[in-house]
Amino acid sequence: MHAIDLIAPDVPPLRPLDDVGRALDWMEEFKVSHLPVVDNGRLVGLVKAQALVDRNDARATVSSSMEQVEIPFVRAGQHIYEAMKLFSERGLTVVPVLDDMGRYVGCITEHQALKRLAQVTNIHEPGSIVVLEMNQIDYSLHEVARLVEANDAKVLSVYTHVLPDTSRVEVTLKINREDISDVLRSFERYEYFVKSTFQGSKLHEDLRGRYEELMRFINL
Repeated sequence: MHAIDLIAPDVPPLRPLDDVGRALDWMEEFKVSHLPVVDNGRLVGLVKAQALVDRNDARATVSSSMEQVEIPFVRAGQHIYEAMKLFSERGLTVVPVLDDMGRYVGCITEHQALKRLAQVTNIHEPGSIVVLEMNQIDYSLHEVARLVEANDAKVLSVYTHVLPDTSRVEVTLKINREDISDVLRSFERYEYFVKSTFQGSKLHEDLRGRYEELMRFINL
């Protein structure tokens, strides 16, 4: 899934000479706290709601408050994970998208990115979650998947997290079965440390509920 597939068609960019009042109105309308500033098809800045509020002049232009140095963006062909990295690292609510020639083609909103990330991670699919912990040097996705598939199950998604100040890693698996007792026995037989498990339809309902609650919060 590429950045261009996530572009929000209803969120327009600002122009440098647009006034602060318009920018704040659009931010409220589209439930974001950042907007790209575009001039003749080129991304020239990014404005934050707080900077506009601090300006305290609704008639001033956005060019007086926009960030022009190291403007964050992703290329149209980059993966969704690159956009999510910018959202996380820079605390953004929108990420501008440029084509290979540097022309502005749109922006991704945090809300849209989270919806698509839920699809990528199969959050809506029924199944179970297993969290393993191991030394980084011992981690092999091929071996982990082989043990799951040996029990007639499939890994729907996987992500890893290196534990701070250690050489160990958490591996979180989404598996397509609600009853994974045989999978767990296989992990234990091969001396994998099963840190936690979340099984069955209750898990699916809980994940869906948490996701919908997060979407409601973002839309406030």
